[in-house]
Amino acid sequence: MIYFPICPLFVPANRLDWIEKGESSNADGLVLDLEDSIPTKEKSQTREALADYLSSKKINKPFLIRVNPLTSREGQKDLSLLSLLGENFIGLLIPKIENKPELEALPESLEVVALIETPLAIKNLESISSDVRIRGIALGGLDLSAELGSDMNWDSLIYSRSKIVLHAAINGVYSIDSPFVQINNMEQLEEESQKAKALGFNSKFAIHPNQIEVIKRNFLPSDEEIEEAKKILKAYSNSDGGVIELDGKMVDEPIVKLMRKKLILAGLDPDN
Repeated sequence: MIYFPICPLFVPANRLDWIEKGESSNADGLVLDLEDSIPTKEKSQTREALADYLSSKKINKPFLIRVNPLTSREGQKDLSLLSLLGENFIGLLIPKIENKPELEALPESLEVVALIETPLAIKNLESISSDVRIRGIALGGLDLSAELGSDMNWDSLIYSRSKIVLHAAINGVYSIDSPFVQINNMEQLEEESQKAKALGFNSKFAIHPNQIEVIKRNFLPSDEEIEEAKKILKAYSNSDGGVIELDGKMVDEPIVKLMRKKLILAGLDPDN
């Protein structure tokens, strides 16, 4: 069973002692960050320290590594970590991806979450999301807002959010909403989480442990959603494939992928 966390918690890779804190938190996944949280002068040292950590210790939760942009020298150096990754490694979180050719130098077996942060990335989202390496599409709302000149209000990026959800659903990959940067405003985090779930996002990044409970509560599939997914998967498995009708609704392969994804997010095996 392939699992993807509902609430991946960012951990700066220059604070390796925070990895254990993240493991002991209620976050169901971690993002080890080599990009924005690391000052330029510390990037080489941080990469080396993370390499030593990965060589000597097991990370006990599913984790991503956010590398620097692949178009940068630091991003290319970050790829040296790929030989050191353990069993709970989910994939690379790659920032500033703007087109599909940027991914072509990576092994096809490598799983990638594309961080969508520029207008050109939004324009090219259809081709990016269809790449064989893509496991998820994530919104980098802060950078995208800066590029567009918009504010950080959730609704100001509704077009970009909708497009991410659409192409994630088409390709059967995960959609991750941008983190909420006001770490003490639980009321607005609750509102954002509810909006993101209603729109179709599967998960939302956390940047502080205080945010975990709110995000998980809002993104876990409901009992009704779980039962619907089980019913659809059972009906489809007993059919000849293609398109079937169930309870007045048309069900085809993309719907099946979505239902499988819901069960996985709930920690359930869709094949049982």
